[in-house]
Amino acid sequence: MQPVLFEVGQFKLYSFGTFIALGALIGGIVLFRILKYRKMRTSHLFDTVLYTLIIALIGARLTYYFAYQEQFKNFWQVFYFWQGGLLALGGILIGFYAFLRFNKKARQPTWEVLDVLSLSFLVGWAIGKIGCQLSSCTIGRSSESWIAINSMLPIDLISSVWAIIIFGVLLYVYLKDRLTSGVIFFLSTEAFFLGELLIKTLKADFGEGIVRAEAMIYLALIAITYLLFWRLHGPRLEKTTIQRFWGNLTQRFRR
Repeated sequence: MQPVLFEVGQFKLYSFGTFIALGALIGGIVLFRILKYRKMRTSHLFDTVLYTLIIALIGARLTYYFAYQEQFKNFWQVFYFWQGGLLALGGILIGFYAFLRFNKKARQPTWEVLDVLSLSFLVGWAIGKIGCQLSSCTIGRSSESWIAINSMLPIDLISSVWAIIIFGVLLYVYLKDRLTSGVIFFLSTEAFFLGELLIKTLKADFGEGIVRAEAMIYLALIAITYLLFWRLHGPRLEKTTIQRFWGNLTQRFRR
């Protein structure tokens, strides 16, 4: 792999930090393009997204530090973001909580914003995972499969491709169908967590320590997201909405 894209003298441009930044930038562009297309209000939303992203990154870094303290020579290395080392699950949970707090103050429609935010998150995740792959953040199982790189399954690349697939399908549905607010968020969250849970099983250290705990948390989040969504939206989610979504989806695949 290539953890350093290039270096000039003492300056090094790390793959991990570069692609995380690109993911945040392009994900943000996608977010505001969709908001503009749907003619949704963007006032105060930029600040909400920016603060959420910063807190999510800090949360991901700190949870990684506490989980893998043996990798750090001293506490100050926790600020070396560009060298890699983020616990994605910690960032997602802390970032989501931060978003709810900031969005409440901004008085934006929570479910409508979450629909769009979940789509932009998938783009940012897919791009950021390329940096992880180049930095060899995750070690996959040994394999002779055609998708293997250096005789190992490319875990981060698989995760990136899966995120792009979810994004492509749900963006098409989102732009073509007027679904109940929150449906896209629910579908993207369930598909993402389920995919990450299955991808975790391909890791070389699956079943050990933190990785096993992550897998259990992903499984719990799948159930919690499902129950939460139906508790909040079940009574208002008419059968016609689901039937229209399923009917349009199956009709497109038949063409």
